[in-house]
Amino acid sequence: MENKIEALRLKLYEAYQKDPDSKEVLIISQSLDRALNQLDNLLGKSKSSS
Repeated sequence: MENKIEALRLKLYEAYQKDPDSKEVLIISQSLDRALNQLDNLLGKSKSSS
């Protein structure tokens, strides 16, 4: 999961460098948000079960 997040961050950065106002930036940003939320949920569940 963390590798996926890092890859999305890099992809977002590269897309932003090309065109900060592109739809691609928005789509990648939303994907990154979903991945971060998934990680947060996984970490939250593991903390509450510990």
